[in-house]
Amino acid sequence: MSKDVLLLVDVLAKEKNLDKEVVFQSLEKALAIATKKSFEGEFPDIEVIVDRSTGKYKTVRRWTVTTDVDFYDDDKELSLSDVTEKYGASEVGDVIEEEIDNIDLGRVSAQTARNIIAQKIKDAEREQILHEYLSRNRGIVIGKIRKLERGNAIVDCGRVEAIIMKSDLIPREVLEPGDQVKGYLDKNDLDIKNGRVAISRTCNEFLAKMLENNVPEVASGRVEVHGIAREPGVRAKIAVSTSDSRIDAKGACIGFRNQRLDAVSAEVAGENIDIIDYDSELAQYTMNALAPAEIKSITVDEERRVIQVVVEDDKLGDAIGVDGINVRLASKLVGCVIDIFGETEAQDRNINERKNLIKMFNENLDVDDEISVILVDNGFTTVEEVAYVDIKELNSIEEFDEDLAKELQDRAKNKLLSRNMLHKDEMDILADNLNQVVKFSRDVLLQLVEAGVKTINDFADLSGDELREIISIDSDMANKLILKAREVSGYFD
Repeated sequence: MSKDVLLLVDVLAKEKNLDKEVVFQSLEKALAIATKKSFEGEFPDIEVIVDRSTGKYKTVRRWTVTTDVDFYDDDKELSLSDVTEKYGASEVGDVIEEEIDNIDLGRVSAQTARNIIAQKIKDAEREQILHEYLSRNRGIVIGKIRKLERGNAIVDCGRVEAIIMKSDLIPREVLEPGDQVKGYLDKNDLDIKNGRVAISRTCNEFLAKMLENNVPEVASGRVEVHGIAREPGVRAKIAVSTSDSRIDAKGACIGFRNQRLDAVSAEVAGENIDIIDYDSELAQYTMNALAPAEIKSITVDEERRVIQVVVEDDKLGDAIGVDGINVRLASKLVGCVIDIFGETEAQDRNINERKNLIKMFNENLDVDDEISVILVDNGFTTVEEVAYVDIKELNSIEEFDEDLAKELQDRAKNKLLSRNMLHKDEMDILADNLNQVVKFSRDVLLQLVEAGVKTINDFADLSGDELREIISIDSDMANKLILKAREVSGYFD
């Protein structure tokens, strides 16, 4: 038998031009599956190990050690108490192996083994062809559409067949069998569906490759692409820069009479593409990203990743774009939430916000309008800021002396302490509720409780924007925490 195994492996490896190790692994898998089928009514964890030099093989049954509480699958698991009694000291997570007899493979089992080996070899051949193909291309796959299947496009690329899922096709793009099509294949995250390699026309990387193919400066690395935001088939924004003073990065991508950019657009079903200049300064980068909108003023909150932009009232529609697409793409590009206001609305908001802040400081610090106005004018927006800011910053305010600065800070700390004591029980309950989601500081818990968020269900019912209005947090983190809270609280059950 052992010689027969070695001979079989040698013949198949030569016949299929495969590494012997691939055939050995296929044989081990086939023997393991055939062995499992001999355990009627059981689903054991079986491993078969073939000696590469002699052809002899052994069959091992494996069990995982679990706690007595978690133990439920006696086909593949053993409880810790049983393992300790039978084998001696052990730990949860250990694997117990026991060699069993190599069964006599009957006709059905042998046929099963042959089928599995054949399938494994077929998979290995396909993988080998795929790796050869990938080594020759630079991420872009080109082929002809063979057929359209349930909204997906099957693409013939020669020795390799690709599939473009419906979600990876550009919306409203008309494709027919026989059309030549391109798609991006991510070598680092290879996705194979039914033996076909999955490619995409909607990902940012595809647009980046199309730009690289049409702009020599990008291909050579003299112009760098910093970011892409797109709504496939509609509009995209690409941020570029260069360290070469002789090159106009934006002009290089656009080309003479828009020729280069038009060529890129044609590759993505006529998508309208804006090339913008990247800037390391977030405010300037945002203004570039919102082009062609003209910005009157801009305020950046880097901690919360929120940017407020003011434009002329009659330019508000242009700044936001049709269906909000201009501001939406700009937000994606810079990685911040961008709020755009017309001048009149911004002035009204500023007046109202200022009044509310002055009133808040009056009530919490027991001071008059004059002191509150000075705090607001110097950038203070919360009692927490007054309580925990370096006392030197309060002393540096021209209208304040050391005694007044210390008094204001003491009042702020005492106010926070009294609020903490008042809401202590509610804060403890909320902290316990959110324990599996996030561990907030007491100050943050206080802000949440005072805003009416007292349980994990209250937290899960918030939107990302609503959470950001209560506490200082960026948009991505807010959405992640709310999603986690919904999962923990059984929101999706």
